[in-house]
Amino acid sequence: MTRPFYLVAAMVLLWILGVESVLAGVSTAATLRDGALPDVDAIARSGTTAGDFRDAIVPILVAARVAALGAVPHLAFPLAVAKALLAGSLVLSATLVLAGRPNARTFALQAIGANAVFAVIEYLLLRHARGAWIDMAARAAAVIQDVNLPGDPVELTRVWGFWIERLRLVLMELGIPFLAALALTRPRTKVYFAEAAAAAEGAEEEP
Repeated sequence: MTRPFYLVAAMVLLWILGVESVLAGVSTAATLRDGALPDVDAIARSGTTAGDFRDAIVPILVAARVAALGAVPHLAFPLAVAKALLAGSLVLSATLVLAGRPNARTFALQAIGANAVFAVIEYLLLRHARGAWIDMAARAAAVIQDVNLPGDPVELTRVWGFWIERLRLVLMELGIPFLAALALTRPRTKVYFAEAAAAAEGAEEEP
């Protein structure tokens, strides 16, 4: 039996999420360890030539996030390391599922559950730092001048910042794992892995 298409699609998304999370965790941990925190105001001033609020605000939000995490390294550093390690299990489990390894389904479900729980815990633990970096970004965004803006860049940055963080949690860090878990628990998926396990046992029994 061939792998269901929805399973392949879900595992590809899970693999991409895992790689992105590993890179984000490693990058954050390295920055906090080195202490080379970004200058948010300087990044905001350099973005005034972008001519578009959307182009200017993303680098500001990213820089403000790292700068705010630098104020709580005792919390942010271990969370970044844990994020990288746990996300590595998503990459590995998605790879094993795509390769059709018999026990990969159980391992993938465990990895998905652990990462989903961690995402919620990290979101809650960093709630004060999240407010700090959004406020920092909003203050820096005061220099942005875009004639097409429907309102004040400071208030728009606050709105964008909170919604980006919420949507990232719901759509990516919880949404993709949910879809992957749903794909792994479908009847066709269970049949596929049962056949893969039977084929593996048959291959081991052959002389």
